[in-house]
Amino acid sequence: MAKFGKKATLKSRFTLSFLFLLAALLFGGAGAFLQVSIQRDLLEAPERQMATEVQERLYSLLQEAQQDLVSVSQNIPPDSVLFSANLPKTTHPVFLYRKDKLLFWSDHSLRPEVDPRNLSRRQQVIENRFGKFLVLRQVVNAEYTALAVVPLEVKYGISNSFLRSGLNPTIFEDHAASVQAERSRRAIPILDAQGNYLFSLQVLEPGQWLHAGKFTFALYGLAIGCALLFLATLYRALSQAGNSLGAFWAVTLGLLGLRTVMLLSQFPNSVHEVELFSPRVYAAAWWSPSLGDLLLNEACFLVMAWLMYRLAKTFPFTAVFQKSTQKQLWWCVALGVLITCLIISWYETYRSLFINSQPSLDLTQNIQMGVEKILLYVAMVLHTLAMSWMLRVLLRWLPLSPKGKLPFVYAWITVLLLALGWAFWRDAPSGNWVVLFASAALVGWEQLHRHAGLRAGIYSSIFILNILSASLGAAALYDLYVVQLRADKQRIAAQLLKDRDDLTEYLLAQAANDISQDPLIRHVFNAPWGSLNVIEQKIRRHHLRGITENYAVTVRMFDFTGESFNDLDSLGNLEVYAQKWAPKARSTNQKGQLLVGSESDPGRFTYLQEIKVPVEFEHWVTVVLEVSPKITAPNSVLPELLVERKGTQVATIPSSSYALWKDNRWLKTEGYFEYSQQFPTRYFGIPQLFSQGVSLAHYHHLGARSNNGTVAIVSTPEYGLRSWLSNFSFLFLLHTFSLFSLLVLFMLLKGQLIQALTSTFSTKIQLFLNLGVLVPLVLVSLTIGSLVTNSYRQDLVRGYTDQGDFVRQSIVTSNWGANLFKGRADSLSRRINRLALIAQAELNIYNANGELRISSQPALFEAGVLSTRLNPKAVEALKEQGLNRILLEEKAGSLPYSSIYVPLRTSPTQAPQGYLAIPFFDSEKDLSNKLIQLITTILNIFTVLFLLFVLMSYMATRALTVPLQLLTERLKKTSLTGNNEKLVYKSRDEIGLLVHEYNQMLQKLEESKQELALREKEAAWKEMARQVAHEIKNPLTPMKLSLQYLRKAMQEGRGNLEVLIEKISNTMITQIDVLSDIATSFSNFTAMPDLKLETLELNGLIRRATDLHLDPQQHQVEVALPQEPVYIRADENQLIRIFNNLLLNALQAVPSSVTPHIKVAVCLESPAWVLVAVQDNGTGIPAEVQPKIFIPNFSTKYTGSGIGLAVVKKGVEAIGGSIWFETRENEGTTFFLKLPVVAP
Repeated sequence: MAKFGKKATLKSRFTLSFLFLLAALLFGGAGAFLQVSIQRDLLEAPERQMATEVQERLYSLLQEAQQDLVSVSQNIPPDSVLFSANLPKTTHPVFLYRKDKLLFWSDHSLRPEVDPRNLSRRQQVIENRFGKFLVLRQVVNAEYTALAVVPLEVKYGISNSFLRSGLNPTIFEDHAASVQAERSRRAIPILDAQGNYLFSLQVLEPGQWLHAGKFTFALYGLAIGCALLFLATLYRALSQAGNSLGAFWAVTLGLLGLRTVMLLSQFPNSVHEVELFSPRVYAAAWWSPSLGDLLLNEACFLVMAWLMYRLAKTFPFTAVFQKSTQKQLWWCVALGVLITCLIISWYETYRSLFINSQPSLDLTQNIQMGVEKILLYVAMVLHTLAMSWMLRVLLRWLPLSPKGKLPFVYAWITVLLLALGWAFWRDAPSGNWVVLFASAALVGWEQLHRHAGLRAGIYSSIFILNILSASLGAAALYDLYVVQLRADKQRIAAQLLKDRDDLTEYLLAQAANDISQDPLIRHVFNAPWGSLNVIEQKIRRHHLRGITENYAVTVRMFDFTGESFNDLDSLGNLEVYAQKWAPKARSTNQKGQLLVGSESDPGRFTYLQEIKVPVEFEHWVTVVLEVSPKITAPNSVLPELLVERKGTQVATIPSSSYALWKDNRWLKTEGYFEYSQQFPTRYFGIPQLFSQGVSLAHYHHLGARSNNGTVAIVSTPEYGLRSWLSNFSFLFLLHTFSLFSLLVLFMLLKGQLIQALTSTFSTKIQLFLNLGVLVPLVLVSLTIGSLVTNSYRQDLVRGYTDQGDFVRQSIVTSNWGANLFKGRADSLSRRINRLALIAQAELNIYNANGELRISSQPALFEAGVLSTRLNPKAVEALKEQGLNRILLEEKAGSLPYSSIYVPLRTSPTQAPQGYLAIPFFDSEKDLSNKLIQLITTILNIFTVLFLLFVLMSYMATRALTVPLQLLTERLKKTSLTGNNEKLVYKSRDEIGLLVHEYNQMLQKLEESKQELALREKEAAWKEMARQVAHEIKNPLTPMKLSLQYLRKAMQEGRGNLEVLIEKISNTMITQIDVLSDIATSFSNFTAMPDLKLETLELNGLIRRATDLHLDPQQHQVEVALPQEPVYIRADENQLIRIFNNLLLNALQAVPSSVTPHIKVAVCLESPAWVLVAVQDNGTGIPAEVQPKIFIPNFSTKYTGSGIGLAVVKKGVEAIGGSIWFETRENEGTTFFLKLPVVAP
């Protein structure tokens, strides 16, 4: 019935599995049908879907903008606190005009430059060189007009990592499209809620807009969920059916197949866009194209590793190694290769993760945290868990032994050789050493535990694997940074040595030809009031767009008489200009192009491109372009902000220095490093300087040599052990917190947390010691970090305030300060630029109305990076609230920075004549660098102290618990029969008192033992005498009666006396044999012979014992032995006697009416134990008799002495085994022997 019930349960579980499979197929089929049908409809009319999506997002923005207009309109006519009253009410850019004068603006980052008089509709799209904007107009009355602006597209004159032109992602997401103000056949009209036309949308990639909808996505989600339930129930059913290997492969192949289908079908983004599966944050290869796919891959890898770990626990892999020593060594080599390859793949996975991630995971470079960054760290933790299970399996399979060293040597040498070979092939300065050390340390760690006969604890395993994972992650970050930095240095060194650029010469010549034929440029030159600024901007942004990324360009223009158009130009005419440059220049292969080089600085060459632009009959204007390479090592982000850069390469390296060396002298040095004092010239003869670089004076230097012998040296602060330790500390603490949190959560779910924490005294000691150290460390670190961070912020704010006050005071006290807001602004530009150079800051001067008047960096405003309007919060604080200064946080594109605003006035009671703004573009960078140094220092100290205290707590625990463990072992061995030794512990602490009491107890126990032994001896003799008397009395009674009968017959003289004597003699001999057997049994029990232990092959021994009892006609003996040999250590004669007694007892237990059927089975219960079962088909052992089975002199048979099973039990326990039995009435009894296994 039990077997039938088990089969029925398995059948029901298999049925449930295939029901889940059917559900997955149905949901997936329904989703595919809907997706195909909906996409077909969308392909037939894509405009409807696209317009609907854009209009839905636009409606909500327009409603918010309209609400802002209503709020601002309620405060008309405006009072003196216009900005204070309206700024809190607006969420969109709002502009308030009185006639054509701008009174209020809520945003200064946009440049719509709207004139309300030019608007013809209530909602209208306007376009300028700064972008396209949807403007909402509300005429409050005849005098006031309010405008709200919704940006549709933003355009910057520069494109780089901070400034990205493009559509508003709030409305258009990341789709490729263009906005058109006028209707077009190929564009989709976008309407407002009333059906009025707003603008047209031209989609460049329609496939991005074709989504099947949330319902289809939900169907696919249900299909995936059912597929996972199918795999889970199938795994459980196969495992319970005994097919663990099939269960493992079913789930593994199922997960791989499911992920392959998802990747090939680009799910879920092919159905419904999910930000997590966008390649914006992470993209590696087709199998990991996004962050979401990476997390799914790691989750699947984790499940497969866990299943492999569970399978390995049930698979007796070590039995394979017991066949031969040679096979052990080969397996050691194979497993050593697998362990090393696994660690190498671990390192390469981390390196790939860091390379293909958009956010920087290097703590020494970026400490900003976000959701994407946290998810990347989650992927690392999942990978660590999976790798730890796989490494645990491989280490457990290593055929290491406590005594044999040869397998360990083979495995260790294999690991070392493979790691060294990989090190020669892979350019990984730090990873090579970490992989080598980690592989060798893991094998040595396993051998150490095998030698000590211990299993690695869960806590120590977590710490070891956390250290390994953090070391590999820190090494990957270190190597990646070093390799990338070396490539950047080589490129910049080559740029320093480059004295010309053939490609730039060709591009410059092509640009000159296009400029000379440009109709706009010709038209402006011909116009009497043309703006030369328009020409310069057209040349820079259109014709020289591919050159300005790496070259600085100066545009000079001369009229047909040779005079400069710029009155402030120091080179007033073309003749003077030619006299300056001609002696230094040489011609290139391009027309009208000269190259001016520098002997002292090869990288400082300049191209002069002459361009003749015809303007009138036989007249032309001369345009000269001065093009020089940008080679600097700036410590400010401002040059990066102003440089056109679409690629990923950097033009400079922060905090770098460089120098040029030729003919035993330094031609040029720039940066912080003192080359003349700290860089010995002998290093120029070291080849490593030009390949890998050298470290000197806490800097890393890399050189390059030109054909003429000039050497360029690029130097950066050394990225050394401190940086590696910082990343290691962070990753170690991250893994420790994550894995211990998962462990605590797992124990909570199983209800074992309290039991685990209070299981052993050593656990309590370690827990309290670690908490006693960890909590103060955390509190102190957080307190110090908070205090120092606030101090850094206050220092920065104080520095910015002092700089603002210095510049304001310089302007107010200067002889030109009174004329700052009078006359032309151009006349004061040089003075402002000179003051900005002294202050080492960018200065922007605004008039009393908040309009830009003068800037030391006008390119920021020309490119649309900054607005020409004052920050409205500054107007509110300085003008309306009367503050003396205010520090505001702003953004230029994606670059956050701080700006200090101060009013300019001659006396405190006077209204501000204007405002001074000083943007600190390095503010975020400066604060970030200081915080990085602070946080990394705290993490390094915290981690080192934490590891030291963990080690100290472990040692303290060992020191405190070793006496207790010794006492525990002695207590286990304490008995009334054995020799109990006293403990020696000289300390007078609490443990010393416990040891003292233990020794006193032993002394009292010894006294009680002697007294008890005396009593037991007397009782034993009495019991023995009684038993012997009872056993002897039984045969003596018939002997006495037979002799009395013989004497009486002799006295009577009977005739059959000889027959009677023969009969009585036989009776006497039989009874005497019975007495002899009784004496032998008691002798065997009371005085068992000394054991002669030797290594025996168990299977052959059992075969010999069963052969003695083979009698097919009388009974059946069935033997089931394993194929591989099993070795034990025992006395051969005694072990044969044990099996003979068990077999004889089994045969005698079967009634005479039943044919005895005896089964003997041997199986390996574990690598250390073997189980022998002897089963009969007798009547079983009654319940009331079972406790007495192994008691001497007890027997259920009439002729038995009751000594046999007692002898068996004593013999089994003598060789370290145990014996027990299981019985069922009228079915039979099975005796089990558990014996220790030894190596052959």
